[in-house]
Amino acid sequence: MTQNIIIMSTIFADTEDYTMDLNTYLSQLEYLTNIDSCSDDPEGIKKVADFFAEGFREMGWNVTEHDFAPKTGPCLICTNREADHYDLMLIGHLDTVFPKGTCAEWPFRIEGNVAYGPGVSDMKNGSLLMYHLLRELPADVNEKLNIVAVFNPDEEIGSHCSRTVYGPYAQKCDYAFLYESGGTNGTLCVERKGCVGITAEFIGKAGHCGYVFENGAKSAVSEMARWIVALDALQSRERNTTVNVGVARGGTKTNVVADHARIQVSIRFTAADETERVKALVDKLTAESEARGIGVNMISYTSSQALNPTEKGKEYFEHITRLCREKGINIAFKPRGGLSDANLIAPFGPICLDGLGPVGDDCHSRDEYLLIDTVQPFFELSRVLIQDLADRK
Repeated sequence: MTQNIIIMSTIFADTEDYTMDLNTYLSQLEYLTNIDSCSDDPEGIKKVADFFAEGFREMGWNVTEHDFAPKTGPCLICTNREADHYDLMLIGHLDTVFPKGTCAEWPFRIEGNVAYGPGVSDMKNGSLLMYHLLRELPADVNEKLNIVAVFNPDEEIGSHCSRTVYGPYAQKCDYAFLYESGGTNGTLCVERKGCVGITAEFIGKAGHCGYVFENGAKSAVSEMARWIVALDALQSRERNTTVNVGVARGGTKTNVVADHARIQVSIRFTAADETERVKALVDKLTAESEARGIGVNMISYTSSQALNPTEKGKEYFEHITRLCREKGINIAFKPRGGLSDANLIAPFGPICLDGLGPVGDDCHSRDEYLLIDTVQPFFELSRVLIQDLADRK
């Protein structure tokens, strides 16, 4: 962790143009981190959302709350003005993966340069940085740019509710800055793998295992195994496609042919045509299962596109690399295997720049941490990028 601190201090050593009140930021981060706000906890998410809603209203921004209870909490849309077109969207999420009661067991704490707590880097750090960026926005930038800030309540479970709200804004937006944590080596993110998620049930016919030729028993577990082997064969280092059968369940006893089994699979990929390859295999396997007398119940089949830069996006990333270099900021980009709202926003057209939140890691675990001395540098980096958008308008 010390190495990361040195790297970040070196990368942003020459950026002194802007400052923020770090003590206030950390005090507010403690308050927010100590609120349980799992995706399925509308009450907790509402409490976090209220903090931001109140702050943006004090700034004079328009605040609209879209309520999704009891599924999840509210989605906040904050705009500096109503507009038919937006220059920039900033987006962060309010939810965490930690169940109610976690904050009492494992509250926010600071040890030296490191802050710990549930959601401290995924991503209450980034959502709070968004708020501070827009609160300190120079008047001339605020006048030039139409800006929308989105606070999403269900990113950790796929943004199924919130995407219906922020999608229409993404359609009329040029750029989207996403405040997931920056990489531990200071990298930003412009490429993310896509994902196909499969949850499937297999329905066979139970019977005594010693009489399968007489009783016509059909094993759902055996059929599940066929699927596992076939899906696993999609994995390819050359195509950068990974397959993980994360859950496989079925059967009750060794002498009973299982009439029920279930798998949950996550397939991650970078190539745009992988969704077609996966779908073709799933259709083939389903037909083969049914021909063997095994029913297949596709409980869920979700697909998110990979985040890959467009030519226009590549030009922009080259531009900001030169811009930052001129200001003594050395930025770099690194692909990520995990999903974010960028996977959902990019198909609408905006150029997406992700990983703009302060650096943290070990997310979704009790070791989740934030490097405090990266807060100010990432604040300054965003200020440079937003000022550039205004200057080029």
